[in-house]
Amino acid sequence: MAQTSMNGLRHARTDSPLGPLVVVVDDDGALAGLYYADGHTPAPRPAALGSCADPDDPQIATVTSAVLGYLRGETDVLEVPLSSAAVPAATDLQRAVWAQIAAIPRGETRTYGEVAAAIGKPTAVRAVGQAVGRNPHSLVVPCHRVVGSGGKITGYAGGVDVKRRLLELEGVTLGPGPLVPAPDAPPSAP
Repeated sequence: MAQTSMNGLRHARTDSPLGPLVVVVDDDGALAGLYYADGHTPAPRPAALGSCADPDDPQIATVTSAVLGYLRGETDVLEVPLSSAAVPAATDLQRAVWAQIAAIPRGETRTYGEVAAAIGKPTAVRAVGQAVGRNPHSLVVPCHRVVGSGGKITGYAGGVDVKRRLLELEGVTLGPGPLVPAPDAPPSAP
C-alpha cells in the first residue's frame, strides 16, 4: 500500500536522461509535480512534495515510466493524468497559460508574446512568463516549448541547456542563437 502524507502527496526520485527528477503523485496516482532534483528553479516548497515514497510504488512507477519513455524517445506523446492538488491557489491567468502551453504541439514553439495574445492578454507578457515559471506539471504541460522573442532559448527550471535538449529531442530546429537565462523572472518549469 502506498504511503501517503497529510496532503495526500508523495514523491520519489528517479534518474533520467536529463539528470535526476522528482516525481510527485497524489492519492489517485495523478502527477502533482515533476521537478529537477538538482537545482530546480524555483525550488518546490516541501509541502508540494508530500512524503517520501518508494520508487517502486505502483502509481509513482506508472508516471515515471511514461516520463522516461518520452525522454528516451520511445514515444512521441507524454500523457499522464494531472492532479489539481499541486495548484490549489492557481490564478485564472495561470490556468489559462497552462492550458495554452499544453496545446502547443510537439516539435513547435510559441513565444511568451504569442501565448499572451492567445489567452486574450497581449500586454501581459511578463505575467505569462511568471505563470510559465510556476507550472508544476513540467514536460506534460510543455513549458519548455515557450521561447523568447526571435526564438531565443530563455530561462528554464532545469536550466537553458536542458530546455535546448528537450526542444532538440522533439525535433525543433534551433538557430545558433545564445542561451539566455531569464533576467529576474521565474524561469519556465521543466
